Amino acid sequence: MTSGRARTVRQGVRVSIHPLFVLSALAACVAHMALHVAILFLCVLLHELGHAAVARALGYKVAVIQLLPFGGVVKLANGDLGCVPRHEALVAIAGPVVNLGLGWLGLTLAASGVSSSESYRAWVTLNLWLAVFNLLPCLPLDGGRLWRSSRSRSVGYARATEGAYRMGFVIAALLMALGVIAFFAGRPHLGALVLGLFLAVSASQGLRDLRVDLVRFLDAKRRRSEPVARARSLVARMDTPIRHVVRQFAPDRVHMVYVLDDEDRVVDIVEEWEIAEAVFSGKWDTPVGELSNPGVVDVSKL
Repeated sequence: MTSGRARTVRQGVRVSIHPLFVLSALAACVAHMALHVAILFLCVLLHELGHAAVARALGYKVAVIQLLPFGGVVKLANGDLGCVPRHEALVAIAGPVVNLGLGWLGLTLAASGVSSSESYRAWVTLNLWLAVFNLLPCLPLDGGRLWRSSRSRSVGYARATEGAYRMGFVIAALLMALGVIAFFAGRPHLGALVLGLFLAVSASQGLRDLRVDLVRFLDAKRRRSEPVARARSLVARMDTPIRHVVRQFAPDRVHMVYVLDDEDRVVDIVEEWEIAEAVFSGKWDTPVGELSNPGVVDVSKL
């Protein structure tokens, strides 16, 4: 992980500042926007602390909070939030809720006449902007995590993740189109272009790393010990590659894969742990039939 200086915050949680964040801040200061940089830094930090507080309350250990040029990320030292959709949704929504609360507080103070200075206006604007932007339904934003948590049980973790990243390309295109339209309308908006580019690059990187993300999900899923879990049945032909099967694995479920022969008869049932072990052995393209011991199964006795 690339990081700048780091300091300890609240019981061992570190805040790491990415060098590009520092460079962006220096550039903004040169442009006489030091006040906005300071407020943005504080808003982003509080946003990420909101994520961290909820993650810790749910029993996860937060390793580091990293501040990036366009926001931040909370990295966990143990567990994978994707294994428990409810936890992922609660942690994801915490950041935008913090910003909405801070923005509402600023509006309340301004309405009560406490202050209407430029710093208060910047505080309200930046908090509301952070909340709305992060709720866009694409990864790596919080809205994308909400998208994934709501769909991963029905379509599988990998497919839900891929869908959230592909939505990132759509939103990136819309933002960049908005930036181009604003330019020709005589009101240039560099921010829309930069944010669109950021989402496009992040989505591209996320799709490239999807297999690694899936392996991490399977590893965390394997390490979780649930006393009782719902079973989820999948059906695959003997020549179906393991990579196609594992893409449909969902959190909070134990999977049983019914293997069919060429005549659509059930010849075996492969358990989730068998497929996971094959994945960890690098057998992504191995047909699922090679994990079974064919012999037509009497389904009525299952």
